[in-house]
Amino acid sequence: MMKRVPSQGVEVLRLLERAGFESVLVGGAVRDLLLGRTPGDIDIATEASFSALAALFPGGKSVGPEGKPVFLVPCGERRCEITSFCGGSLETDLARRDFTVNALALRSTGELVGTRRSKLDIELRLLRFNGSAADRLREDPLRALRLPRFAATLPGFSVAGGAYSAVRAAAPSFARCAPERIGREVRLGLEGDPGLFLRGLAASRTLHILRSLFGGGPGGPALLLQSLKRLDDRKEPLLRRTALLASFRRKLSFPDLEGASSVRAILEGWRWPKQVCSGCAALVCRRAAPAANMSRAEMADLLLAHGEAFWESVFALFGALCRVHVPRRRMALFRERFGRLAARLRTEEALIPSGDELMERYALSSGPEVGRLLKALRTEHLLKGFASREEAMERVASLMNIR
Repeated sequence: MMKRVPSQGVEVLRLLERAGFESVLVGGAVRDLLLGRTPGDIDIATEASFSALAALFPGGKSVGPEGKPVFLVPCGERRCEITSFCGGSLETDLARRDFTVNALALRSTGELVGTRRSKLDIELRLLRFNGSAADRLREDPLRALRLPRFAATLPGFSVAGGAYSAVRAAAPSFARCAPERIGREVRLGLEGDPGLFLRGLAASRTLHILRSLFGGGPGGPALLLQSLKRLDDRKEPLLRRTALLASFRRKLSFPDLEGASSVRAILEGWRWPKQVCSGCAALVCRRAAPAANMSRAEMADLLLAHGEAFWESVFALFGALCRVHVPRRRMALFRERFGRLAARLRTEEALIPSGDELMERYALSSGPEVGRLLKALRTEHLLKGFASREEAMERVASLMNIR
């Protein structure tokens, strides 16, 4: 199995062993190897202390909740986490891991370390708390979110009977959990099967973790799941799913600047990728556009500002959220008008001259004036259409006299 371990993880493991510290691959990496999958993140447990880790990996850093720190080591695009059982034992470390399927270790020799229950649950594809659920949740309340997240992201896995009820009984508080840790679980859950993730949150009574993302209007989990089923998320799934959650209880308005500002602040607090934060905020802001009474010029401006792919996401989001708010005929008319503009947008490369061509033809200097002319050309092309590149070029002469 070690042959399938990413090279970055092997290098970290061997460096620790050469320094004289017992070290093993643990957690999700071992689970994925046993499932025949290539591990994503690398998890390592070692007897080295955190001070020793800092000396061995000067580019690393200690993170995580008090009493359960981890040491992050740069591993290219992968996330490499090292936990220390300094002063304890590997067996004790495994006994305190979150779920049985993550309570296994793999030595560099290929020896698998763990209980029979852990190995059996891997075969059964069963998510079960490792030992006392109350103890595991007391050590780290975030495990209450990891349970539905794993259910949503591990194909074919089911949750053991009593696991969600154990979370309900423990009623864990996330007040002391770092926002970025919460955000990571939410992001991964939504990237998997969002329906399973949300049903798991509801079953464990932890759906309130998304309260800040939802608006203040009516609607419960059942309506939300129905909207998710209607959502076309074959493209940009995380963006569309998150925008749907953020729009679910908000009043339909256009543009929704308040909603956009709110969702951006929440996602940035969760340390989500900047592109997702800005994209989701833009979707929430423009989601009611199909219901707005916009002119063709306004539609053209928005199409040029955001692009065709963005507006396909707007249509997908609007269709999932609105059941009876907008007559079908009106919606069809909007899409038809938009479609004609989008068709012309696809011919831009062939018919609209570049900035360099404008500067050469009209002896212009690089600057705002060139940008103004290009925007005017693009807008006019969407609204009226140029028959040829030369026609567009000749139009520039008259545009230069319009100030």
